[in-house]
Amino acid sequence: MSVGAPSAHAQKTTTTTTVTETKVATVNKTGWWIRIDTGKTVASSISFQVGLTRADRHDWRTWMAGEPAEFDLMEMRAWPKLHIRAKTDPKGKKAVFCVFYGNHAVEHFEFDGDKDHNMKQSDSDNDCTP
Repeated sequence: MSVGAPSAHAQKTTTTTTVTETKVATVNKTGWWIRIDTGKTVASSISFQVGLTRADRHDWRTWMAGEPAEFDLMEMRAWPKLHIRAKTDPKGKKAVFCVFYGNHAVEHFEFDGDKDHNMKQSDSDNDCTP
């Protein structure tokens, strides 16, 4: 065998690298924000309607399993009160989440199907921790 000549028995090695994308959201947490309890939520998605009252609520967003579990209420962050309606998909599957204002828990939601609730910044719920 001569130096530098390829061997007939040489094996080619191929390395495959798998990159797993982690979805991370930047959550301000200076006003209204939500944390989905992904360990207890069985529903594949939760649709949210928000407003100051039940009468003026509107479709806001849908959270899907696999998305970041925490998110701000963006333009609603400084509202003095909040009305949230949440619906699970599929309808009979459980959803669990907490609504926070700044550094304190305001309301704990645990339901299957459909639930709505009015809350104020000063409300407190001991079932959730920021």
